[in-house]
Amino acid sequence: MRLTMEIEEYEMDQLILDLGLNTNVLLKKTWECMGRPTLQLAPIQLWMVNQQKILSMGRLQGITIDIEGASVLADFKVIDIVDDSNPYPALLGIYWATDMNGVINLKKRKMIFEKKSLHVVVPLDHVEGSQYIELVRGDESDAKLDCIYKITA
Repeated sequence: MRLTMEIEEYEMDQLILDLGLNTNVLLKKTWECMGRPTLQLAPIQLWMVNQQKILSMGRLQGITIDIEGASVLADFKVIDIVDDSNPYPALLGIYWATDMNGVINLKKRKMIFEKKSLHVVVPLDHVEGSQYIELVRGDESDAKLDCIYKITA
């Protein structure tokens, strides 16, 4: 999935969405690349998939996550992982997807994120195409008029 995170003119692509995750996670290496913005105290332990416990370095608040103009602010727990291969710059969890009004359709292999009158459609597999924007009518009265028109026609 191609997303963009911006903070103090720093952009990060290729974030990973993990809907089994209850929090958003940012790697220490990514945090350092962002210029080490101030962290809030967040003394919590995270359980990784391999059952390893990791103590959070702190919480990074108010990071803008933007997908083609549909954006939302998210908080991240910053962690330092032992493996230095840097498999991902950040993980976005279920609450982020909820804030973005995310709809995941496994049958159509797409995700749709909504913000105001904008839908951003992201294929689950990048081979199936790139993300695109659909404009949506935001006015409910237009929908009612369309319904009346269909009935009378």
